[in-house]
Amino acid sequence: MVMIKVRDMEKEDIPEVFRINKENFTTDAWTMEGFEREFKLPYSVRFVAEVEGKLVGYCILWLIEDCAHVMTFAIDRAYWGRGIGKEFLREVLNRLKGKVKKVQLDVRKSNIRAIRLYQALNFYIVGERRHYYSDGENAIQMEYSFDGS
Repeated sequence: MVMIKVRDMEKEDIPEVFRINKENFTTDAWTMEGFEREFKLPYSVRFVAEVEGKLVGYCILWLIEDCAHVMTFAIDRAYWGRGIGKEFLREVLNRLKGKVKKVQLDVRKSNIRAIRLYQALNFYIVGERRHYYSDGENAIQMEYSFDGS
């Protein structure tokens, strides 16, 4: 198991977060301005994961009422397959506990790897959004509930 450190994202992290985002998302990658804008939003919560001082992942959520919405989440492809995404998300969930009742996200229907990761952390499928992504692919809607329901 790789030791990861989870901390709040800082503005200085944006170039590396942008690189990881661009590497993971082709048609729906965020712009640099999109990441910068998150720091101005009062409901935006931003985390990064580090391994041996290197930023290897990020997660941005919006806290709206009793729900956290995962807006974007990715792990550096060079670090895939080491359990980093699972440990990172587990820690993000720990930090959200007591602040919200549930966490929701959308994931490409074709992204089986991500769907399995979320299911391993007890997210469950609640629906599907047709033609959600800019290339027309559907999104699977998933949810995690802190009360176990």
